[in-house]
Amino acid sequence: MTDDTRRDTWWNTCWKGGKAGDPAMKGGSTYEKLVARFSVPLATVQVYLSRKPRLQLWTQGHFVQAVGEEHGRPMSCLALFPEQFEVLEHTPNHDDDDIRIFRGAPGVGKSIILILRGSYWMRKHRRTVFVLQTSDDGTAAAYLVRHQLSKTVGQGAGSVQLVNMAGVRDEGRWTKGGKKKVQAWVEELCQHAQTEGRVHILADEANGDVITMIYKALKQRHITVSLWAAGVLLELPADMERYVHHLTQPLRSPPSVVREVEQADDMKGGKVPAYTAPPVAPPSDGPPVMRVDHLYSWRGDTQGHEGFSPWECERCGQLVADLLTTLRVGCHDHAPHGQGGLTFNDVFVLGGMKCDTDTTDDDLYSPAPFIRGLESRGVPTRKVARHDTAAVRQLAEMTSAPTGEERAAGRGRDEAVTVAHEDTVWGLERPVVVYLEDGSAGLYDADQTGRLRSMSRSTAQVIWVKDVFT
Repeated sequence: MTDDTRRDTWWNTCWKGGKAGDPAMKGGSTYEKLVARFSVPLATVQVYLSRKPRLQLWTQGHFVQAVGEEHGRPMSCLALFPEQFEVLEHTPNHDDDDIRIFRGAPGVGKSIILILRGSYWMRKHRRTVFVLQTSDDGTAAAYLVRHQLSKTVGQGAGSVQLVNMAGVRDEGRWTKGGKKKVQAWVEELCQHAQTEGRVHILADEANGDVITMIYKALKQRHITVSLWAAGVLLELPADMERYVHHLTQPLRSPPSVVREVEQADDMKGGKVPAYTAPPVAPPSDGPPVMRVDHLYSWRGDTQGHEGFSPWECERCGQLVADLLTTLRVGCHDHAPHGQGGLTFNDVFVLGGMKCDTDTTDDDLYSPAPFIRGLESRGVPTRKVARHDTAAVRQLAEMTSAPTGEERAAGRGRDEAVTVAHEDTVWGLERPVVVYLEDGSAGLYDADQTGRLRSMSRSTAQVIWVKDVFT
């Protein structure tokens, strides 16, 4: 019953007619909660799991997982809400364009929807799907979508191709040769359409100007197109707004993380759509945010801290390493119900620190005092520079444990905590995220970028290393 008044009346009539008349059962909202508890989700989907296993916090030190095996590949069973299924159920007519552009805060299922739609195209129509990368910040997201598509669908279906259009737009303007590069690819798509009839494109963390130009160029050539794109900060011209769908219900992070992300300036100011409550209450609030204070004082009472920011402080690195130990990260023991614990690969260390080059004065390769602090406590680190596309690709395709093929070939993956600029991993997730605030610079404080860019990458635990001036 979609009419709340009719439902409440019906439920109260049933309750009054009962012999027991339990007061706890009074009220139409009780019926709604019972339905949500025992009947929702109405459906689940399975996708290839880039992170194995997908973990939920069980205690502060152990996690449980909900994964299965399908044909030897790790799969994750995800419960989607009606909000996601409504957009997935739409199927266009054969000759109609299929344009869907999704806006939403981090963790509302945008990437999952793109992967599911791409899987549908490849399985049902045996078509080639183009995964479009439109910016440097979208590198990891593009590699992740391509990787999960190919692994979820497997062999015997259509193919997936990554198209790199990063750099055609810079600071809101077309770069020299940017439009020509887009137009050249459009010509290739027109030739592709002659054999397959329709062009299928996915773009995660997309640039609105790029996807708009591609779509309009294809329409001028009378090419039928399926274009599904998504982004947190996706801006579009007015004539493309009719294709926009807003997703607002958090799927990825527990409420304790969602509350932190909600305080980001871009969300409070309305630039990013606000979260709304999901139809089903989460099983728990999630672990509270852990905090390490980087003390900087003109009086000298720094308690062993040094430098203007946590990145320049070895003591902060040591304290974070101690917290990772309390979470049993890298201990290789067993959580309740026989589930494995956290590995070092399950941890991101993110912030706005300089990670742009591979020169000797780069923050990543010096190494910074914070990294020295981690490593002095036995925490291995993996340092990923912003423009190291090979490393970003490996990071996007990384699982917590080697696959069967890798084990057979004798190739494992070394466990290490990933240290990177927050924009480098945009689109990826990890159970534990260490956020290094740099309030002294006034550029990378939590409200401006850290909550939206760094904390939102966490599926369970946030460790906030905060600047504290005394």
